Amino acid sequence: MSSMSMNNHYDHCNNCIECKKKHNQIEEYDKIISSLRAKIIVLQDELLLAQKEIIEYQGLINLKRIDYVDSASHSNDDDSGQWHISSERQRDFVHNDQFKLFFGNIVSPITKNLLINRIENDFGRVVEYYKDPISPFAFVHFADSSGYYTALNQGSIRVEGVNVRIEMPRPKRT
Repeated sequence: MSSMSMNNHYDHCNNCIECKKKHNQIEEYDKIISSLRAKIIVLQDELLLAQKEIIEYQGLINLKRIDYVDSASHSNDDDSGQWHISSERQRDFVHNDQFKLFFGNIVSPITKNLLINRIENDFGRVVEYYKDPISPFAFVHFADSSGYYTALNQGSIRVEGVNVRIEMPRPKRT
């Protein structure tokens, strides 16, 4: 049968058993596909809710593990340039360090300004910055939880070709 006569057969055939079987099969597959699409949407919604719960739970855990820097032991008037504190933050200087993260592998060519600008562009406003004068790490304090959690969940950034780790601060050794 030519393709023209085949099309005419399917278009005009109401009684052909083969055509009815194929038509029913197609309808059955369409129902299955629609059902699966609906299930996927429901599962995606459930996944988003679960991810939000995980992020909230991680935040609670992380808040309990924060290592507080002894702010009083660091003079803000020295010439080391190690502390960067915004004027807004100065009045709250004794405030807790709940949005503090450890940034590791701060090596040349990464500078303080370069790192702060990159962090603020990628995650949010930095209100305090401390770079250890000897070791290649820094502590960064974010203005709010949004920047803090975004940075923590990302885990690292690339600055000037250097991979910089982002982690929770570890407890001080005693």
